[in-house]
Amino acid sequence: MSNLTRMVVLTVAVLLGEAAIVAAQDHGVPYADSLRAEWTVEPTRTGRAQVVGYLHNSNIKDAANVWLRVDQLGADGAVAGSYRRRVVGDVLSGGRSVFAVPVADAGARYRVTVETADWVKECR
Repeated sequence: MSNLTRMVVLTVAVLLGEAAIVAAQDHGVPYADSLRAEWTVEPTRTGRAQVVGYLHNSNIKDAANVWLRVDQLGADGAVAGSYRRRVVGDVLSGGRSVFAVPVADAGARYRVTVETADWVKECR
């Protein structure tokens, strides 16, 4: 077997092995199934408002780099505005983390959604 043939066979074997590893990885559960927000709207001392609450993690992995989206809902239920904020720190498996997102109007209706999260298993 020539060196070129060996190199091609080895490259194909490595690529197939990587594809099998990627296919076998656990990509976790969708955020809505594992990360649940419990929240309320509170006025601040400056007269503004904020959505504050806890983000509960029911997954077996910790959630890191969690970004929340808070949608302000109009009278018809349509999104009138959105606010994004990163949750400070990790949301540990079986635990909860506090969050606060500044918003414009304390009297408006809001919806809190987990936009992204990274599932991690190791201690950091």
